[in-house]
Amino acid sequence: MRFSDSFSGVNEYAKSALDNYYAQLSNNSDEQLKSAVERERNCKGWTSQRSYYLAALRQVCKERNLDYCW
Repeated sequence: MRFSDSFSGVNEYAKSALDNYYAQLSNNSDEQLKSAVERERNCKGWTSQRSYYLAALRQVCKERNLDYCW
């Protein structure tokens, strides 16, 4: 099952982005993920790409029991 399969009603472009971010973030160390979470806490901008990235980041952190709430 692909990560993007848990999102209903999204187009193929969004699914592809979600899966790509998930694959990239899954290869990061815990420290790299924690750094990404800290960086994102300070970002104020919002785009659809960022939402895909944050969804993947949240899922990878959740799977590793790392704090991800911002």
